[in-house]
Amino acid sequence: MAVTPHDTVDPHAAAAATGHGGESAGFPPFDASLFASQLVWFALTFIALYLILSRVVLPKIGATLHNRANTISTDLDQAAQKSGEAEDARASMEKAKAKARADARTMIEAARADMQAKLQAEQDAAEKRLADRITSAEARIDTARTKALADVPAEAAKLARDIADKVAPTSASPAPRQRVVAGEA
Repeated sequence: MAVTPHDTVDPHAAAAATGHGGESAGFPPFDASLFASQLVWFALTFIALYLILSRVVLPKIGATLHNRANTISTDLDQAAQKSGEAEDARASMEKAKAKARADARTMIEAARADMQAKLQAEQDAAEKRLADRITSAEARIDTARTKALADVPAEAAKLARDIADKVAPTSASPAPRQRVVAGEA
């Protein structure tokens, strides 16, 4: 059986499309005779959509928003906690750094004081050695001076006799005459 283009058109549908009595009614939603059925279908569709949205979709959206708010709140709390921990860690690090600096400064001051004490001890020892050497040298000088001063009268007497012998020779010991040259004494 072959289908022709005339067979596909339903004569009843064509009559319904033209309206009652063969006239064209226009746009169906504006047809006043269909308002009651349109309002019923509108109400049924609205109630069905309302029930679907209020019972299924909106609770899921609400749960998602609630979960999101909880997640955000938890994340903010954790961030605040981590920030506090970081601040505590920074403060303890600053304290440790200040303590380390103070300890280093104390160690440096102790080392400096130790070195000053050692240097002072060495300097005192060197000064004591020098003072001992000076005292020893002064004692030797005093001894030599005392000996020299003790020998001065004997040397002076000997020198005086030598001079006297040269100036006036004694008759017992004739001394050869020496020629006196200018510039000799």
